[in-house]
This record gives sequence, C-alpha cells and structure tokens, in this order.
Amino acid sequence: NASVDVNFTDAISGAKQIQMLGLDGVYAQITQENMPLIRGISSAFGLNYVPGTWIESIQVIKGTGSVVNGFESLVGQINLEYFKPESAPKLFWNMYSNSHGKLENNLQFSKRSGKWKSNLFTHISYFDFDIDQHGGGYHDHTTHDEYEGDRFLDLPKVKQVNMLNRWEYKDKNYHIGFTARALAEDRLGGTVEKAPDPYVVDIHNNLIEFSSKTGMILPHLPGKSMGLQTSFRRHNQTAIFGKNDYKGLQESAYLNLIRQTYISNTKHILKYGISYYADRYTESFSGYNFNSPFSDRIKVDLISGVFSEYAVKMNENFNLVAGIRADYYNNTEEMNYLPRINMKYNPTENTAVRISAGRAFRIANVFVENMSFLASNREIILKDLDPEMAWNYGTNLTYCFRFLGREGTINADAYRTVFENQVVVDIETSGKLSFYNLNGESISNSMQIDLVYELFNRFDVKMAYKINNVTTTFEGIEKAVPLIPKEHALFNIAYATNFDKWKFDLTANYIGSRRIPEHDKLEKYWAEPFYLYNTQISKRFRYFDVYLGVENILDYTQEIPILSADSPNSPIFDASLIHAPVNGSMAYVGFRYKIK
Repeated sequence: NASVDVNFTDAISGAKQIQMLGLDGVYAQITQENMPLIRGISSAFGLNYVPGTWIESIQVIKGTGSVVNGFESLVGQINLEYFKPESAPKLFWNMYSNSHGKLENNLQFSKRSGKWKSNLFTHISYFDFDIDQHGGGYHDHTTHDEYEGDRFLDLPKVKQVNMLNRWEYKDKNYHIGFTARALAEDRLGGTVEKAPDPYVVDIHNNLIEFSSKTGMILPHLPGKSMGLQTSFRRHNQTAIFGKNDYKGLQESAYLNLIRQTYISNTKHILKYGISYYADRYTESFSGYNFNSPFSDRIKVDLISGVFSEYAVKMNENFNLVAGIRADYYNNTEEMNYLPRINMKYNPTENTAVRISAGRAFRIANVFVENMSFLASNREIILKDLDPEMAWNYGTNLTYCFRFLGREGTINADAYRTVFENQVVVDIETSGKLSFYNLNGESISNSMQIDLVYELFNRFDVKMAYKINNVTTTFEGIEKAVPLIPKEHALFNIAYATNFDKWKFDLTANYIGSRRIPEHDKLEKYWAEPFYLYNTQISKRFRYFDVYLGVENILDYTQEIPILSADSPNSPIFDASLIHAPVNGSMAYVGFRYKIK
C-alpha cells in the first residue's frame, strides 16, 4: 500500500515503524477493532506484536477521521480487524521459515457453535543465528586484522510467544465480547561474540491486555443503540543499548461510551458519548553522558473527553460527517477542542470527491517513541514538553472507468498537516539528541495518485506515486525533516488461476532520496534513491497451501548502516541513521492448513 511506508528504525534492534502522509507513525492512530493498539511503550516494537495470520482486514483512513475513535489521529487511522469466530476456520495452522533461519508457528482455533463463540490465536517465533554480512567491513587497529562485516549482528536474536483469546455472545439485541492477550518477547543483539569492543543490545517486553465490547440495540427504540468499549493494559519493557539503559512500565485504562440515535429519520444519525484515557508511566533512564539522569520518574496522563458527531446522507450523492471533541488533560489543566468534518460528493455515478479537515492532539513519550536513537552515544537534552497539536486538511478524487471492456480506478489525493505545537526530535548536531517544543513552522504536504486496472481475467495491475514535502524548524532554521523519503513509487502485478490454485505476485518499490543529518563520519547528506523488489508464489492443494517468496530480490542494503562501528564506545557511534534496508535478500517458504 503506497499510503503507508514501513521502515527499519535502526541497524541493531530489528524495530520497524511506519510513515504516513510524510510523518512518523506515532502521528497515526493504530487501533485493533477501533480500540487502542500501538501507543505508549508499544510504539517501538508494536508492529511485531500482531502476526499477519490473525488479521482479517486492515482499514487505512487518511486525515483526522471520526471523533468517536479518539483524539490522536493527526494524519490518519490504521485499524486492524481480527478474524471473527463466525468467519474464521475451525482450525488454521501456518508454518514459516526464511533463509536467515527464522521459524514461526501460528496455530488458531475457533468455536463457532453455541451462544458463546470464541477464537484462540497463538504465535511462536524463534531466531537464534549470528548474521553479519553487511556493514562495510571492520578494521582492528590493534591487530590490523580485516573483517568482512562490521562485528555487529545484522538481525537481533528474537524469541516471542504471543496469545490472544476472544469470546463473543450475540443475540437480536445484545453483543458482548471479551478479549485477553499476553505476550513475552526477548531481543538480543549488538556485537558478535569475541568482538574486541563489545556492545550489548538486550530488550525484553512483557504485555498483558484485557478488553471488552458491549453493544445494545434498544428494543423499544428502533434504530437506536448504545455501546461501551473498555481496555486495560500492563506493558513492561527493559531496553539496553550499550551504556543506554531504559526501563519502562505502562499501566493503562481506556473507556469509550457511545450512544447512537437519529434526528427525525434514519438519514440523520447522531452519535455522542464520553471517553477516558488513563496512563501511568514509571520510567528510569541512564544514558551515555546524560547530565540529568532520573530514577523512577512517574508520569500520570489522565484525559477525559466528550464528543458528538452528526452524519447525514442526502440522496445517493452527498454524505456529511461533522463532529467535535472536547478533551481535558490533567497535566496542562486545559480543555482541547477538536472539530472535524468529512464530506463526500458524487457528481456522477463514476466519480467521488472527498474533503476532510480536522484538529487532533497527542502526548509524546519521547524515549519509547524514539528508541532507535538510543542506539547511539548521543548526549540527550530534554526540555519541558507540551502536548502536540495539529490541523490536517485533505481532498481526494476517485474515478472509476472502463477501458477495453475492463474496470479500472484512478485515485488522487493531497493532504496537508500544520502543527500548532510539535515535540521536535533534533538530531541535527552530531553527538546530540534534543527534545524541545516547536518554535516556528512545521508542515507536511503529501500528494499521491494511484491507478488500479484489470489487464485481463484475474490479472491486476496497480501503480502509485507519492510526493512528500515535510519541513520543521530546528533551532530557528527551517529544514527538510531527516530520513523521510521525498518520493515513493509502487508497481504491483498480481495473477491468479482459476479457483486460486496458483497465485503470483510481484511488487517493485522506488524509494526517493532523503536528507541525512550531519555527522562526523558522513560526507554526503542526501541518500541515494533505490529500488526494492519482492515476489511471492502460492500453490493451493486439496487440503493445504504452500507459498514461497523473496524479499529485496536485488540484495540492496545501506553501505554503512552503523557509523563508527569499530569504536562503539566513542561519542560519534551511531546506528540510528537508517535510510535503506539493513538486511539483504531474504527467501522464505511457508505452509498453511485449515479445517473450515
């Protein structure tokens, strides 16, 4: 999907983050079935916590979206829907292995009969190999030995156990659902064994979560309903990057009460309700040359909100959704008002025009959200930080057409995000990492065009091109935000034979140049553009499927992902300035078996 980019954040932890509308993924609200998924301590590694086999569908919403779903979607919302008991296979088993030596096992069950239906999702992944193939070479100044790699593991050793169990009850008037999830993950990386200057990366995550959904259709008031969403989470993380030692505990509670009714008739829908977010963070951090270390800092964020949203559908040509939130934040003792509007107009049967505008805010957690920069020996400078606030404006045009008897779609959109306040992450000075409030302008402009066309039966072609222009004021100087690509192009072809017995897929990505901040070890401050190619083939047999594929077919990697790798204790050591793949070509094979 060209709207969402996924990148490695550093060269040693294996963490991935998304970018959307030209901004870091923390500005997108990532939810599971419209309840919080990735926020707080899960920001660094949360994308690894949801195995793909659990997911039934993904919805990507650009812009600020609905006020019902919360206050945090500055650039959009990515919502994951898990398989439901009634739609999931009775048993599903997926085994996966790749050429690096990683193993995954996903085993899922569903109970589809009785008043209470249930899903059980399980996941185990294991990787325990030493791989050091890229990095520009290492020179030992004491023995004058040359070494092909950089003495840092290209991939951390990872062990993860992940389980989710859901129970649902439905009848004519009620829907009750409960979900429990538990995860334990260990990551061990850094230098290879017997390295002369050892650098240890040791990360542990333990997460327990319980959530519920209760919905009620009011039998004496047709078309009117109530719903309550709750979520409780405890996430404990310890992360060691050399001399940087972070410990964090997040204890969170979430409540969202929604009432739906209509005005005069069901074309005019009104939703209103209250929400409550409570987050308690207990953190300690001891950084390299950090002048003001703190021990067991406790931060409590309490956000109480009320919201109302009006939706109207006029004929078949015009839809309007307008809403407003008011959220009170305990630490600033201020009320934040967040108006939002989304409109869709169909001038013809084949054309749709959408316009959106809205305001959103979020509270930054700078250490966990920028954990990749702890993979360096930068001196950390932290000032008092205010909540982030931004306006987002966007327009979209969709046109459906027929050409040579085949259907196609053209989609074009443009979005602009303007920050009223932003927590600036400043890595402009070599050896320093500064966090401070925006003093100046910070604007992101993102434009994208897509074409989807069925060339012939079961053969689909997709093309997309995106331009990002993102600038922020760093210490009074407006600059392009580092490590954000200016361009992204995507080309995909997918073909399936009758009854999906064979499936073929090939994707080519063009990633444009991006600015790299100054560093004592760098001569160039703009990264070269590059291409990435991925492919997959699937074969369906009577009782099972087999698939195989290759990622990064051309084996393209960043030439020197770790700066000053031969001196990991030096002030200019840095493994966080990543602008291209860290790992080379990777082949994989998998097996799927299901009982419907």
